[in-house]
Amino acid sequence: MKQIISIFLIFLSPFFYFGQEFKGVIEDQNTSQAISNANIYIFEIQSGTITNDNGIFVLKNIPNKILTLQISHINYKTKIVEIDFSKEKEKTFFLESSHFKLQEVVASVPRGKLQKENVLYIEHRDIKSLNQTAPLNLTEAITAIPGVETSTTGTGIGKPIIRGLSGNRIVTYAQGIRIENQQWGDEHGLGIGDVGIESVEVIKGPASLLYGSDALGGVLYFIDERFAKQHYIESFVSSQFHSNTLGTYNDFGLKINKNKLKWNVFGSYTSNSDYQVPDEKRVYNTRFDEKNIKTSLGYSNKNWVSKIGYSFLDNSFGITEEDSIYSNSTERGVALPFQTISNHNISWENTLFPNNSKLNFILGYTGNNRKEFEESSDTAALDMNLQSYTYNFKWYAPTIKEKVNIIVGTQGMYQNNSNNGEELIIPDALTTDIGAFSVFNLSLNKLNVLSGVRWDYRHINSKEHFEGLNPQFSTFKTNYTSINYSLGGVYNMQNVAFRMNFSSGFRAPNTSELLSNGVHEGTNQYVQGNTNLQSENANQIDFSFDYKGKHLSFSVNPFFNSVKNYIFLSPTNDTIDDALVYEYLQTEANLYGGELGIHYHPHKMHWLHLESNLSTVFAQDNNGQPLPLIPATNLNSTIRANFSQEGKFQITDFFVNHIYKFGQNRIGLFETNSSEYHLINVGANFKITTKNQPIELMAGARNILNTKYIDHLSRLKPMGVLNQGISFYAGVKINFEKRMNNTIKQLN
Repeated sequence: MKQIISIFLIFLSPFFYFGQEFKGVIEDQNTSQAISNANIYIFEIQSGTITNDNGIFVLKNIPNKILTLQISHINYKTKIVEIDFSKEKEKTFFLESSHFKLQEVVASVPRGKLQKENVLYIEHRDIKSLNQTAPLNLTEAITAIPGVETSTTGTGIGKPIIRGLSGNRIVTYAQGIRIENQQWGDEHGLGIGDVGIESVEVIKGPASLLYGSDALGGVLYFIDERFAKQHYIESFVSSQFHSNTLGTYNDFGLKINKNKLKWNVFGSYTSNSDYQVPDEKRVYNTRFDEKNIKTSLGYSNKNWVSKIGYSFLDNSFGITEEDSIYSNSTERGVALPFQTISNHNISWENTLFPNNSKLNFILGYTGNNRKEFEESSDTAALDMNLQSYTYNFKWYAPTIKEKVNIIVGTQGMYQNNSNNGEELIIPDALTTDIGAFSVFNLSLNKLNVLSGVRWDYRHINSKEHFEGLNPQFSTFKTNYTSINYSLGGVYNMQNVAFRMNFSSGFRAPNTSELLSNGVHEGTNQYVQGNTNLQSENANQIDFSFDYKGKHLSFSVNPFFNSVKNYIFLSPTNDTIDDALVYEYLQTEANLYGGELGIHYHPHKMHWLHLESNLSTVFAQDNNGQPLPLIPATNLNSTIRANFSQEGKFQITDFFVNHIYKFGQNRIGLFETNSSEYHLINVGANFKITTKNQPIELMAGARNILNTKYIDHLSRLKPMGVLNQGISFYAGVKINFEKRMNNTIKQLN
């Protein structure tokens, strides 16, 4: 490892020279004592440093412009400040002590804001906390966020649902670009691995104009792992084992930051056999594996910040069929039928600083290849290729009197879908999107107002296709356009924040809804598209109340979302090829509900945390008929004990997590009622102190009572297949960190 790092540094040595320097000091607001090990992070360059024993930090080779600085420490309130590095070379910052965890900093909004200052109520979670209960995939991990659920196929495939809406109504961003992966399909999951991801933010409903007006359900915004601290090498290797699926999860990471250049590389490999239900049977062909690699290279000077990113995700998923549900097999290799999915994502982000403004543009490419093998593992019956080219341009105008911020931007996408297999679900088609937006932000003493408008245009052009002499798909061309708005505000008092937002959204029908013409395997449905479908239009009102005291925090976030021309799948009385025919229809739909959260931190027991979140959503059409695939009300509660110990071996925390899913009897077409159930998860985290970074250990059990249950959103529910039984897990993570200066010295 040292030889590899040394060769890499020698190769890059022509770029290693020092530039502008800024010196800062972090002190306690009340005592003026220096704060050591405070984290300093600059949003624009996605890197930073830490303070030394004297509370001092030094930043080098940073743009000579106005940048956003985040200062955080476990025992203090997070501070966000804008610094003009062209004028200030040295400054002292003061932090206010806090008993709660670090305040959440929202990165998906312009310039980064503390949650209490943000007009939109955005759920922010770091991946480390979401992975504490050892979820089997990233989609399952984010269900710990209130208002987010997942429709599952076994333990491998998870499809995110936000406040009852899913598929193309959810917009996903990773590496700063929009991720497209045929998300209209029932068995088409998230398409993102958790390697190299630091945190995720959830914008609920059509409230964000920055990421597309078709996010009627919301936006999932995944934030990349930040670069290493300046002049540091950081690396890790980790491994987990899950008893239920005999699953192994292995990943590594290496980060290098020297002056103007920053480099990250991550990789992972996951392998699982068929999962086991509480009666010890295994659900045949629910096995899956995942191979993931992600890398990024960053560069910055006094006027320019650039980052190139690439990620590759490869999955194999078994397909469970009704005639062979259970077995005792622990095989991991693929068995017919199965599907393979590969995703390539390339992004190039640039930030320039003309005068006192900022220009940010991102070019992106996503390639998704989905194959389904039914009778042979050599020839794919279904072979779909989706290639999407995207651009995102934003201009941040100079701040007016430190109160007014304006953003003007444009986004677009060119998408090509092609088929190479014998079976076709949707035709070859080209889709072109163009969007333009403007956002206005007014910051007063206690009031923050955000408003904006967005225009979108979509053009779809599909090709004809013949099955023998019979036309399966005809040529189809159409355009969709819409103007949407967002208006909201947040009013902050000492411990209380009030928010209210009004917003609209528009989603054009996708090619599956418009043009499907064939049997969808696995569902035994002959699906016919409807070329007369109109765009969905949503109007949402969203309110939130937040209280944060010294030992108690409380939040409530109700919403109402009205969707005009809501598209849904409905059965007919016809059959084709022995399959019942389904067609897409439209109706008026109303969705309402909300989230409620509480966190109590007893005054005399600083080590104890009591947390609970309730999320619920009701959805029905204009005739009062419930919509399908609506999550049951969910109560998620955790008792957590954090320990501060000395010694080589330490218990850092212990938790007991209880999930209660209410029964769901408000059901749509093709659905059946679902019973309530309880799940209990327990776990503990440990660390072993070393001369370098500590070794982290974890152990625990999921569904420790081995509860028999079928989740309402399980796609295996119609077969009567139970969800996963008890599973024990254990993991280890070995970290390494070293200052680059010492490494350079060793090379000389």
